[in-house]
Amino acid sequence: MTRLSLLAPALGLLTAGILPVAADAQSMTDCLLAHNQGVVTPVCARMLGLSTTSPEPQAPPDNGGIHLKPTLAYQPLGNALGQASIVGLTLGQSQANATTAMKAYCGTDPEVTNTYLSTTYKGVDVKTQFFPSQMVCHKEQDNLTVHLSPPVMGTVVTRIERNVTFPSDASPRFAELQGDIASKYGLHLPPLRASMNEERTLYADARGQTGEKENGGPVNAMDPMTYEVPGEMAHLLLTTQPVMGNPSHVANISFDLQDIRAERAIGGELLKQMNGSVDAKLANSDVKPAL
Repeated sequence: MTRLSLLAPALGLLTAGILPVAADAQSMTDCLLAHNQGVVTPVCARMLGLSTTSPEPQAPPDNGGIHLKPTLAYQPLGNALGQASIVGLTLGQSQANATTAMKAYCGTDPEVTNTYLSTTYKGVDVKTQFFPSQMVCHKEQDNLTVHLSPPVMGTVVTRIERNVTFPSDASPRFAELQGDIASKYGLHLPPLRASMNEERTLYADARGQTGEKENGGPVNAMDPMTYEVPGEMAHLLLTTQPVMGNPSHVANISFDLQDIRAERAIGGELLKQMNGSVDAKLANSDVKPAL
């Protein structure tokens, strides 16, 4: 199973599964299983001694699930969070453009994880076809993860995570990084303290107005199962960690830019389509027991 950003917590009843070979698949067993299904990543191609010059990535196999329909249009955030860019990656970006940005930064194509969702409605199990849900690439100790919307919103970027670790003898000065972050994102990092991680969140509330808070976490209370209370619209969470014994320098920094409004809309549409497929099947059923 895999965590699908905010979708699984928001819906409660949805579970997710991934194709056996994803960004983190490294074993020969996983690679052989995926090869038998007609899906091979570059990592597995190298492991199996296969050609890696295929011009097109292979589509995931048909798993018998329903085909999700693209019924939602992405609504850009009209504030600083909508304009925020993390090494060329932005919220609402298409998968193709995000792939280009990740390849330009990391130097290699990102690894793509294909996911399906499943639930039970009126006693009937229903699942979706596989769809690309996550892309990952690495550049030394700089790790990028991009979360993609299911096909109901056309496979666009809804969340960007970046985690960078610096060696102690080649770490950035906090004062300079603090100024750069404030200039680019409008987010003001608190002073570093020895052996303490510091968090700061730039958020947009339900009206789209931005503000800052310390220590991360949700800004407004939400129902954890239904998300019926609007709460925050989006946020950018930054976490910094000082170099041990040298708190004027940064050992690690992480970014988490997330469009919560989009993910909430996606969650409702997913249940609508998946439950609707069950209702349609039951409405057309003419099964009668033999008497």
